Amino acid sequence: INFLVLAFLGIIFGREFIRTREIQQDIDLLQNRADELAARNLQIMELSTAFQTESFIEREARLKLGLKRAGEEVVVIQSGNQAINQPNTFQDPKLVLAEQELAAVDNPTKWWYYFFEQHKYEKLTQDEK
Repeated sequence: INFLVLAFLGIIFGREFIRTREIQQDIDLLQNRADELAARNLQIMELSTAFQTESFIEREARLKLGLKRAGEEVVVIQSGNQAINQPNTFQDPKLVLAEQELAAVDNPTKWWYYFFEQHKYEKLTQDEK
C-alpha cells in the first residue's frame, strides 16, 4: 500500500513539475515579447518626437513637397544626357495651358493634374524641364 501511495504521489508531483516548467517557459516567452514591445514602443515614441521637430518638417517639405523658404533660390541640376529646353513639338490647343496658369501652379494643383488631368500634368512637366 505504501508503494502504491508513493507511486501515486510521484505521478502527481511529476505532472505538477512538468506543468510548472511549461508555465515558466510561457512566462519567459511572454516576458521577452513584452520587452520587445516596450523597446519598439520607445522607438516609435522617439520617431514621433523626431517627426514633430521643426527641422524634420522643413526637410520633408523640401524633399517631398518641393517647398522652399521665402527668398530662397532653387537650383535643379540635370544629368548630362538630358536635353535642356527641348521645344514642345506637340501643340494641340486643348492641351496647352495658359502662361499665367503655368506660373502660378502650386503643388496640390500639380497632384490634381497628375491624377485627374494627365494631359495638363504632362504639359506642365514638359514646360518645367
